[in-house]
Amino acid sequence: MTYEQWREARWDEIAGSNGKAKVVAKGMVSGDGGTIELPDGRVVFAGGGDGSYGVVVMDDKALEQSGLQGIDTYPYDPAWVFEGEFRAAPADRHIEVEHLTAPRTTEAVRAPVDLAVTINGEEHVLAVIETMPGQRLVIFTDETNGSGTPDIGRWLVLPLLEPGSKLTVDFNQASLSHHHLVPEVFTCPLSPPGNHLPTRVEAGERALMYDLRTKATTYLRHLENREWSEAKAMCATDATVWHNDGKGDSSIGENIAGMEAQVEPIESMRYDITRQFEQPGEVLQQHVVNVETKDGGLFRVDAAVYFRFENGLITRIEEYASLLG
Repeated sequence: MTYEQWREARWDEIAGSNGKAKVVAKGMVSGDGGTIELPDGRVVFAGGGDGSYGVVVMDDKALEQSGLQGIDTYPYDPAWVFEGEFRAAPADRHIEVEHLTAPRTTEAVRAPVDLAVTINGEEHVLAVIETMPGQRLVIFTDETNGSGTPDIGRWLVLPLLEPGSKLTVDFNQASLSHHHLVPEVFTCPLSPPGNHLPTRVEAGERALMYDLRTKATTYLRHLENREWSEAKAMCATDATVWHNDGKGDSSIGENIAGMEAQVEPIESMRYDITRQFEQPGEVLQQHVVNVETKDGGLFRVDAAVYFRFENGLITRIEEYASLLG
């Protein structure tokens, strides 16, 4: 597989017909596997084995609502392609690995082999784990974490080969954890102890890319149309809101419930956006809210709003508003 083919396959894995970005929930069930179609258009896939079955809920709208546009990568660099070797591990070895649950938990994960690879003249031996049958991963951290790549590290997906086998180790194919897509669903493992490379691995995927300005606008359009649940779905469950009304912070649920309770006298509401500025993870915009009441009243509110995003979800809103008349 060429590098470009790998990138296409990765995007299909994320945004394709059964892409990870469309997953909105998961659970465990008992009984036969299969597919269940829900009335609201969501599709449930159930599968598993040995008496243990899982359910994954897919929603095509989730990808659109996330604003996910692509995956930012370092430029391809053949200097980050190496020959590695699988080395035998003790029989039935399991390693305690931390998982990104809330709060974080530790689980013993099967680690059948080690990967030995020489980088810049120094040999590194990394534990290879199997989080599910047939999937071998090296989860590693390096000196780019927190300053060029996520601090939770990245993955290399490796083939199923016997100890002693040689294999290509291409860090240009270092991929982001699925945890960045839907954190509450993909409670992925972190790197095992010792899987740190003391160098900057400036190859592979860097970050998910979102159209944040469009997301901020879409959120306001949901408010205009009184689509409260859709607006709330664009926010993290622990998102907070602040207004310059002296009341302090509120949760996103409290804020939207408050708007819903006050909307009865309003005939229509329109957000006219005048300016938007974006930097990684943040949008700052200025807009005018045009409000018409059911008794014929008209007034406008001038506002500056700050949005903060994480993994495509709104985590913080700050609004500075003043009544124009």
